Amino acid sequence: MALKLLFVCTGNTCRSPMAERLARQILGKEVQVASAGIEAWEGEKASLQALEVLKEKKLDLSDHRARKISAELMSEADWIIPMTQAQEERLKYRFPEFASKIRCLGGWGERGRDIRDPWMGSVDEYRRTALEIEELLPSLKERLAEDIEK
Repeated sequence: MALKLLFVCTGNTCRSPMAERLARQILGKEVQVASAGIEAWEGEKASLQALEVLKEKKLDLSDHRARKISAELMSEADWIIPMTQAQEERLKYRFPEFASKIRCLGGWGERGRDIRDPWMGSVDEYRRTALEIEELLPSLKERLAEDIEK
């Protein structure tokens, strides 16, 4: 049975959908990935800049539609991975029953850090954000290796 990861950001139009698609590429088929936003507008498309940056990486984000975080989505995930420490704390406060499986993406690397929000920024800012995510995904894969093999 595949390990299920849920990436979470604010609006589910920039960071978490980029993390979702990049994780599919880097983590492989042994992991199911999805994304949601704490304050998402249901059905919103991914930002144009996110579409462009992932297109440069041969990844298609055109079918993405934003989803708001819910207890149902969280219950289906093995790990809930927000983009910032503040989002981690907010999710743990709002959904204490899932606190043990919430850990921000930066917490999986050697140095904890937040993934900055590129919203309304330039394509270059989105590229930097995508790179930050890409740099952390191998650490995530390594730390989840035992769970992935199950």
